[in-house]
Amino acid sequence: MTAEEFVKNVNQEIFKDTYNYYFETLPTPIVGTDKYWKNSKELYHSLSEEQKNQLQFFTKLVMQDVISSIFGKLDNISSYANQEGSFELNINGSTINGDLQEIFLMKMEEDYL
Repeated sequence: MTAEEFVKNVNQEIFKDTYNYYFETLPTPIVGTDKYWKNSKELYHSLSEEQKNQLQFFTKLVMQDVISSIFGKLDNISSYANQEGSFELNINGSTINGDLQEIFLMKMEEDYL
């Protein structure tokens, strides 16, 4: 797997699979006892269509920022205060980190243009 394929797989899992799961599940009837999920669904149902669209956009923005931050750490662009050493992401003996954040941000830019 290349760095590009890794980023593509992360994008697929987060922006397609996970995002779609939440926004396909939120409009369905409230079932179950998990109070946080129940409260989230009640909030979603109380929103206008415009507010629901804004929530979806905001959710994608948060997902994008989180993924970018994680890729930045994996690429050693930034580090944690208590971090010693550098990250190295390998698959089958090949290092694929170093450009993950750049690849990701370029893909995000392409998708929004």
